[in-house]
Amino acid sequence: MWSDLLEPWQACFELAWEAYCDDCIPIGAVVTDANGKIISRGRNRVYPRRMWVQRPSPGVEIAHAELEALQQLNYTGLDQHSCQLFTTTEPCPMCMGAFYMSGVRSLHFAARDPFGGSVNMLGTTWYLSRKPIKVSGPDPVLESAVVSLFVEQELRDHGGKFPEGLFWEMVRKAIPAGIGLGRRLYEGNELGKMRKSESGASAVYDRLVLLVK
Repeated sequence: MWSDLLEPWQACFELAWEAYCDDCIPIGAVVTDANGKIISRGRNRVYPRRMWVQRPSPGVEIAHAELEALQQLNYTGLDQHSCQLFTTTEPCPMCMGAFYMSGVRSLHFAARDPFGGSVNMLGTTWYLSRKPIKVSGPDPVLESAVVSLFVEQELRDHGGKFPEGLFWEMVRKAIPAGIGLGRRLYEGNELGKMRKSESGASAVYDRLVLLVK
């Protein structure tokens, strides 16, 4: 339940829910110091629905949660080697590269991205093998909750049908629990009701966990 989550994971899910409510891809990320204190935050800001009929602002294509969290860091006097990046979803190639070059040495991700997730970039080249990076993830319960937000959002945007493509084919195979939960959420319009009532992330997460179990 929400009370069982570490503070960084609570903050990540809050940011993911905020992104969902803004009709962005529901991903949130934070950076903590060595003691787990949150020192920067970021959320996905790629093409919110309000911009669909407007001209996109510069850089919106790369407004990813991890990149935003890393850019918000104040590196002055910071020992970034002792910092940790938490993110709801396995970083894409761009965010993985930014994480590596930032000097932050620990990465925690809640949900796999079987299509674009790029943790496997570590160790694939000489450059990406130089730093002692620590990686942990995924977390089964968090993963199902996070993926269900993606799934419900896609079903809602496409009239109850999954769009065709390799991405969703890979997610269906890798994370069936998240797919099933997302379908239930769409069919019952649970997230829509919670969004309309402006429910907080804690209430949303606790409901998702009960449905996962």
